[in-house]
Amino acid sequence: MQRVISKIYAGRELVSLYGKKYPAIILRPGKKFLYPFSDLCHLASTDIKPLRLSRLQKNYLRFLGDSVKRPKMKGFATKEILLDEHGKIVAVHAQATNYQQNLVTAHILEWELFKRYKKNAEITDDILSELKLRSAYHGGQPPLQAVLKPCDAFPLISVQALVIYKDYKDPNSVMWKAIIAQRGENVAIKPELWQIQPAGGFEVYGHEDDDLDIQLRQGFDVRAALFREYAEELYNVEELSFRSDGRDSGSILAEPHISQLITLIGDNKASMDFLGIITDLTILRHELSFLIVIDDPDYCRYPIIGSSEAKRMFSLNMAELKTIFSNQNVHSSSAGLLQLAIESDRLKSLGISSSLETADDGMP
Repeated sequence: MQRVISKIYAGRELVSLYGKKYPAIILRPGKKFLYPFSDLCHLASTDIKPLRLSRLQKNYLRFLGDSVKRPKMKGFATKEILLDEHGKIVAVHAQATNYQQNLVTAHILEWELFKRYKKNAEITDDILSELKLRSAYHGGQPPLQAVLKPCDAFPLISVQALVIYKDYKDPNSVMWKAIIAQRGENVAIKPELWQIQPAGGFEVYGHEDDDLDIQLRQGFDVRAALFREYAEELYNVEELSFRSDGRDSGSILAEPHISQLITLIGDNKASMDFLGIITDLTILRHELSFLIVIDDPDYCRYPIIGSSEAKRMFSLNMAELKTIFSNQNVHSSSAGLLQLAIESDRLKSLGISSSLETADDGMP
């Protein structure tokens, strides 16, 4: 399937790490977006457009079955990614959506591609015309433009972060560690792949029945979305997966693990950098990618326990991280995130990039 993707979207930089290419596109920032990233994303509309499902879309939802937990949970889809004259990110414009709309207009594209490939592995010159749902997403635009501006599609924006912290638990062996997970078998998306976590959808902290405009506007905070995933996926804070009571959405920032991280950032013991956007071309979803670096002896007192979506959680030294990404099946977006992190000024200044680069040419 990767050969099909490479043919359709030829012309943009693909993720490339440790001698492997991934079906994902890299977009880098055109300026330095600073924490808390209030100028990165802009909400164009809180209206959720009605979507009449086709028979194929209904079949896809039946195929997913019970793996989809909250299909009507509201979040934010990519409306358009604005680039400067050098092809770098200026801003992300978003619109309100729900998880089901994301599934039947974005995730379904991989299913469609698999079904076509299973039926006929030949790659024809007009392969796109055989992929009706992907063609609809493109809306008559050139493929590379369609990646930036979906047509009648609602790809839920994702957030992901590579967390690297200095592990002080053994005073005789203090070293940098990175957090990574192997996904569980019964999750809706990408089961059993290795993945950098936290990672998840840019969704409102709320309930499926919430329908107030103010809830969407208050929930439009990319930093808070990333913090939620951080607490959920690293520390199994299940109450942040959705709001089961009437609490204020701002209570996210008071959760102890999140509050600790905010304090560390304020005390210059931690940093959070926006690295760019990775777009998984199989499903055409855009992943806002960040780097969190923590250097504080008290941080590693909290055990990293993961969540229900992870089969196993690992804190790996840089040699181990490099081995996993060189030899295991890794989520395309995670590979892109690690590639961007290795290139970052932050990891270069700390001497971490050099331990993750290949020995032959100094590049990943």
